[in-house]
Amino acid sequence: MLFAIGDVHGHFDKFEALMGHCRRLSETAEEDARFVLLGDYIDRGPSSSEVLAFLAAAPPNVQAIRGNHEDLMLRALDQPDDADLWYSNGGLETLVSYIANSAADIPADHIALVRRLPLFIDDGLRLFVHAGIDVEDYGARDPRTLMWTRKYPPDDAVLPRFVVHGHTPTRTRKPDLRPNRLNLDTGAGFGYALTAAVFQDDIAEPLAFLDHRGDMTAL
Repeated sequence: MLFAIGDVHGHFDKFEALMGHCRRLSETAEEDARFVLLGDYIDRGPSSSEVLAFLAAAPPNVQAIRGNHEDLMLRALDQPDDADLWYSNGGLETLVSYIANSAADIPADHIALVRRLPLFIDDGLRLFVHAGIDVEDYGARDPRTLMWTRKYPPDDAVLPRFVVHGHTPTRTRKPDLRPNRLNLDTGAGFGYALTAAVFQDDIAEPLAFLDHRGDMTAL
């Protein structure tokens, strides 16, 4: 059973609780739990360091992609003059979680982890990506678009894959399911739920949604 999880934003408590609910659901179905994480593990919440420590330990059956907030952190490290952009978008909370003064103080293994995160995962049915795809060229894989876009294809567009993304908090604070894509950023970074979508291997669209409180919505 495959679970895609939206933007964590430093809320390790929600993340840990949600993964537990997912694993229990998969055990009930007598299946292994596999996870795809959609980026933005850091910033805004109090425990960014714990989230990256979890990922740096290379947990089994967990795949993670890079989000725009990880991109901001790397830019603050590689181009210190741009650090204020990161700080003003939650980076200061990340530094506090590390008891650090700048991105240069973040553990090297955590930085190395972020640098090697892929920008998308294509499983043959779904394209998992942080922000979305190029609305002019559905097959393009420009890094900035994948991590930063807020433009989305029309609902009647025929896409090569069903797109699963986060990045833009939904207005309803619930998953936004369209005919050709799914937005899973339900606002965990702003005090709302952290949500997972439940998938099977032979159907592109989700079967259900599950949040960190254990609330499940079947489709």
